[in-house]
Amino acid sequence: MIIRIIIILVCVTFFINGCNSLISQFFGSHKLRVSDYELAAKEGIGDADFIELENTYLSGDFVYQESEYPNTPGVIIYPLLTAEQAKKREQGQKVSPSFIAWTADFHAPCVEENNCIDSGMKSIKGVVREVPKDRQEGIQKLESLGYDVGEVNFINDGQEPVLWYWNALTMLIAAGIAVGLEAYYNRKNKHEDQVA
Repeated sequence: MIIRIIIILVCVTFFINGCNSLISQFFGSHKLRVSDYELAAKEGIGDADFIELENTYLSGDFVYQESEYPNTPGVIIYPLLTAEQAKKREQGQKVSPSFIAWTADFHAPCVEENNCIDSGMKSIKGVVREVPKDRQEGIQKLESLGYDVGEVNFINDGQEPVLWYWNALTMLIAAGIAVGLEAYYNRKNKHEDQVA
C-alpha cells in the first residue's frame, strides 16, 4: 500500500511539473523574451527564463573553468557589456557587467589558443541559469581580468528550455502510470472479492 501511494505521489509530481513547464513555455517565463542589452541592464529581466539580448558587446575576454568531477565538461565564462562598458574596457578600465554568459558548448582547442570568444557586437540567446556549482570558481577569475562581478544575471548561452512535446510526454507517461496502477489494483481487489 505504501509503495502504491509513493508511486502515485511521484506520478502526480511529474505530471504537475510537466504541466507547469508546458504552461510557462507558452504563456509564462519560458517564452522567449527579446530585449536590447542596455535596456535589460537598466531595467532588469523580471521573471524571464529564456531571453535574447540584442546589441550585446563582447570584449573577447573569457575564463575557462574545469569541473571538480571527472567526465563533466568544463565551461567558458564571459562578460556581456554595453557599448559604454566596451569602450571603458578598451581603455583598460574596470567595469561591472549586468550579465555574464557561460557555455559548455565550445571547441576545446580555443582555450589554449585564447580565441573562444570573438570581440564585437552580438545577440546572445539562452536560458537564465547559474553557472553549475562545481564550476563557479571561474566567476572569480573574471575579477583578475578587470571585471567587477557583483550582482549579475547568468545566461547559459545557446541553451533553450525543454521542448513542449517532452513536457507533454512527461505528463502523459505520469498519468498513464498512475491510471494503470490504479486500474491494476482495482482489478486485483475485484478478483479477490469474487474468490472470497
